[in-house]
Amino acid sequence: MIQTTIQTIAKALDTSLFGCKDSDISISGISIDSRTVQPGNLYIPIIGERVDGHTFLDSAKTNGAVASFWQIDHKPYPDFPVILVKDTTVALQDLARAYMQSLSCTVIGVTGSNGKTSCKDMLYSVFSQKYKTQKTQGNHNNEIGLPLTVLDLDADVEIAILEMGMEHKGDINFLCSIASPDISIITSIGSAHMENFGSKENIARGKLEILTHTKSLCLYHTCPEIDAVLSEIPHGEVILHSFGPHGDSYIIGDIIHHKDGITFTCNDMENPVSMNVLGDFQAENALPVIYAAKTKQIDENAIEYGLEHIEMTKMRTQQITIGQATIIDDSYKSNPESAKVALDTLSSIPTPCHIAVLSDMLDLGENEKSLHAQIGTYAHQLGIDYVFCVGDLSFYTADAAQGTWFDSKQSLIQALRPFLDTDCAILVKGSRATAMDQIITDLQQGENE
Repeated sequence: MIQTTIQTIAKALDTSLFGCKDSDISISGISIDSRTVQPGNLYIPIIGERVDGHTFLDSAKTNGAVASFWQIDHKPYPDFPVILVKDTTVALQDLARAYMQSLSCTVIGVTGSNGKTSCKDMLYSVFSQKYKTQKTQGNHNNEIGLPLTVLDLDADVEIAILEMGMEHKGDINFLCSIASPDISIITSIGSAHMENFGSKENIARGKLEILTHTKSLCLYHTCPEIDAVLSEIPHGEVILHSFGPHGDSYIIGDIIHHKDGITFTCNDMENPVSMNVLGDFQAENALPVIYAAKTKQIDENAIEYGLEHIEMTKMRTQQITIGQATIIDDSYKSNPESAKVALDTLSSIPTPCHIAVLSDMLDLGENEKSLHAQIGTYAHQLGIDYVFCVGDLSFYTADAAQGTWFDSKQSLIQALRPFLDTDCAILVKGSRATAMDQIITDLQQGENE
């Protein structure tokens, strides 16, 4: 994490101090939440829609904050060491940008409609075999989260893996102005946030903003949308390399499905690659990881070991055992592309019974009902044994799947409990706002009672 002084921060931000008897006060890390402040932290009070972090300075002080950013329009100033700034959010971002420039690590930026978190976790598992590596924690991939991730990097970090999310045009451009990636990876182009972009081509343009900031190498999943707009994007001397079914190289061969992972062959790896994650799509997510690792002189044995020991972020195709059932917790988000991939993954698990537990996919625009119905039709075509749905839009999924729609999570949970005593695989998926992870929590608690 950042280790500096308040004087150095004030100088970097071209601003002034107030209430400081000692301008050499040491800072060890930062926090935007007064409840999580650690001794030695700089507290950064963010102003949100409903809460103003300035009101929690006393709590931050109690927990050990030694200084704070303070927005100049918030008077009177406190009797406490503060760094005066025009906007605390902008100051957080500017501090992260300055700190990033002071580091000598290789930065790998990862974006994509689907698969970016899995790819990030794979990169971390592989690169940490050789280098001191740090990665984005949780979902810290936006205009607040990415600066927090950067400021949590250690001064001697060698590889920084930074995930970048996107909701609007210009988001990736802004995040890259802080992260300045050496290597960039675009995992996929999907329908997420279609309401904000209008077309997949525009989503591709948004994701490709990463290319104009990349210093050396950009790896992207080939798809019609990227192919259609790539020529519009200036990229100078950056090397472009595509992966996927029609990519430049690293072609996937046979994929063998296990109950707890997959094994696949790749023409640029001497031995078959085993992974402790489920789904054919994870093999594709691994391709840019393999390529990037080889550019940094990581040998194949280390690559193989890293891919076989991935620690996945929670709620992203996370495997959980409850009773005799295998639960696939993919409840963090859902859109038509990721839902189909998740259903493919479910159907590939070698088990006698497959159950899809689905809720609404949000932010799909005017075609939301038909898109939900398409997922139901797809589940039916795959032969998923049971499709259980909850949520207003998921009524159309259940209807098309010839499945069952429930008017509450509790009634769905009651229908699901008997299956925990059988050898089955259960996929749980929905947009984050649907909080489908609550179903898994309730099932776990019921099993422990």
